[in-house]
Amino acid sequence: MRETLHIRLREPGSPGPVAFAITSTEPPVSVFVRESALEEVLDLADQRRILLYAPGQDVRLLTASLPVRQAAKALLAVPYALEEQFAEDVETLHFAVAAQPLASGEWPVAVVAQAHMQEWLQPFLARGLVPEALIPETLALPWREDGRWTVLAEPGHISVRSGAYAGFGCLAEDLELFLGLAEGEQKQALRILIGRAVETDFTRLERDIELLPGLDHPLEALARNYRPAQSINLLQGAWAQSQGYRKEWQAWKSVVGLVGAALLIGAAGNGCTALRLGQEVRAQQATNAQRFRDLFPNEQRVVNIRAQAEQQFAIAKGTAKGAGLLPLLDALAGGLKAAPSLQLQGMQYREGALFLSLTGSDLAALDQLRAYYSPASGARLEVQSANSGEGGLQIRIKLSPA
Repeated sequence: MRETLHIRLREPGSPGPVAFAITSTEPPVSVFVRESALEEVLDLADQRRILLYAPGQDVRLLTASLPVRQAAKALLAVPYALEEQFAEDVETLHFAVAAQPLASGEWPVAVVAQAHMQEWLQPFLARGLVPEALIPETLALPWREDGRWTVLAEPGHISVRSGAYAGFGCLAEDLELFLGLAEGEQKQALRILIGRAVETDFTRLERDIELLPGLDHPLEALARNYRPAQSINLLQGAWAQSQGYRKEWQAWKSVVGLVGAALLIGAAGNGCTALRLGQEVRAQQATNAQRFRDLFPNEQRVVNIRAQAEQQFAIAKGTAKGAGLLPLLDALAGGLKAAPSLQLQGMQYREGALFLSLTGSDLAALDQLRAYYSPASGARLEVQSANSGEGGLQIRIKLSPA
């Protein structure tokens, strides 16, 4: 059996080394994690299987009701079925689906920015390397049919797998808030994998908790527990290994050639080094601007990113004009408790309001939600659509300040 090279990718635009491990069995018995520059790690890739793990916070996990049974057809249809849930143009997004639909008939879907896919995979394309899979970290966490959600705790960040094809990532200090939004009325039992450098007291969560401390590195948990049949490989469509992926490589070959020539010329003098550094600064500025637009879709014109970001975060906290994001999240949590059979599937904050996708079993739950949002609740509910089908009730609502 070939050895496997596991690489944990960083968020786009994040400098620094990457974590990697080489294993010889599947699933691996032992995982020894090291960190190094990506270019040095790629030197180890020859003749090895390559598994990549994408940051969970950069990949959105959804479900789509589609009248198809084949994954290839679902992949073609899903951008159009979900386009209303995104502020971005779906042409800028990459979609991937699970190998099979759920028992309910819905298709699990993973969505990520095309720009992220390009940034993650370009170093591999430049070397002619073809990874076997690119996996959202959330779906590489262990999942058992015992009702417990799996939590991966590392310094400053939390990843949660809340279902066979569901989960989220958040800052460590926001874990309780995000759990409340995802749970509804009933608090979920948790299985928490704890890294050695984590000092958080998880007993304050007041839930049924199984603590598994002593994890040397988060990549160890991902490499040990990744199961292809329980995950979604992002290398689909234009990024599939067989045809589209190689087509992307052909498109990049001329660019890579120019970059290689530029590096050779750059060795001639310090002037070219300064030029390269200037280009990197401009590239980083462009990446920061795009991430700002992704976070605040109503602010597409970026003039002073620091000032605009401070203004937007002030609005989110309710310290600027408008009710802000956090009061609406509190109102949302109350509504979900009042209608416990509803499940939150997607959420966007724009134009001072929350736009939400919910699923439920019947219209009675929608009536419960309407009843909760009286003027005293602090929020106003607007039902944009409510459709009942084989997959249950699909609801789109707008939640704005009262």
